[in-house]
Amino acid sequence: MAPRKVDFALAARAAITAVAEAAERVAELDAIYNASGFQPASEGGANPITDTDLDGHNMTAANLEDVSKFAVNLAKFMNNDTPLQFDYATAINAFRGM
Repeated sequence: MAPRKVDFALAARAAITAVAEAAERVAELDAIYNASGFQPASEGGANPITDTDLDGHNMTAANLEDVSKFAVNLAKFMNNDTPLQFDYATAINAFRGM
């Protein structure tokens, strides 16, 4: 393979590896979120994360809920299930502080 092609193939492998590793970490964090009861009380959370908990960190409890939706649906995607339609880009960018 020509050097540019090899560079591209290696970069693609690195990017896909990063996505897979991120998906695994997001699934782990979502499991902690749910096991800890951090989800909203309306969803059964015994110890919900509130805006007050996040004060000064440039995020809201609603941002975190949206990221949890992303985590659930990323897991569906990675497991060849059908994710729900949602504005994931907006949710992720809001959580990232963009």
